[in-house]
Amino acid sequence: MGSDKGEADESPRHQVALSPFKIDRFEVTHAQYDSCVKRGACTPAHYDDGNCLIWTGSGFKRVRVPAKYRNPDYPVVCVTWQQARQYCRAHGKELPSEAQWEYAALARSGNKYSWGNSAPSQSRCASPSLRRPQKNGSFQPNKWNIHDMTGNVWEWTNDRYQKDYYAWSVDKDPRSPGVGRYRVIRGGGWYSSPNQLRIKNRHWFSPTHAEVSIGFRCAK
Repeated sequence: MGSDKGEADESPRHQVALSPFKIDRFEVTHAQYDSCVKRGACTPAHYDDGNCLIWTGSGFKRVRVPAKYRNPDYPVVCVTWQQARQYCRAHGKELPSEAQWEYAALARSGNKYSWGNSAPSQSRCASPSLRRPQKNGSFQPNKWNIHDMTGNVWEWTNDRYQKDYYAWSVDKDPRSPGVGRYRVIRGGGWYSSPNQLRIKNRHWFSPTHAEVSIGFRCAK
């Protein structure tokens, strides 16, 4: 895990052993999440209530999300960490740990991005030029046939964020630090910079807030 050539919170690069696990090939779609809401196992995503955020370049503002972002086959966004965890648990799964997510994204490669080392483009991922998420499976998967580990939407992980976590985390099935205000998100979203789209990049967000470029997938 990690990198000695990236951001400070990606260091040190270190070896981790993981027990066998499974992870979803695709990010959870709006249709899948809506089905969970309809049967009463999940709470509604924050598309319409003014509690979904978007980054303006100088700060966050609250938005109501246009219908064009709610295609049934698009990844669900505007869900909090708690809502993402609730969905996964309703399906007998959990959010992936940070270590599980990175292992799945790398697919035993040393690639910078899920497709390789070439720069992000609208033919490789949902990048800023496309101005919105894209339908699941629109781009080539990684070597393990897992889609959208780079771009489309950021993905919630189970772990709390601590900047120096890699300096002291265990080397067998590392799990979340015991304390921390934020939760880790990985993979970059549809309006992320190339640096944020790197597999090794670590980012964070408040688990009680929802955002237009954050979604999730589940593991078990």
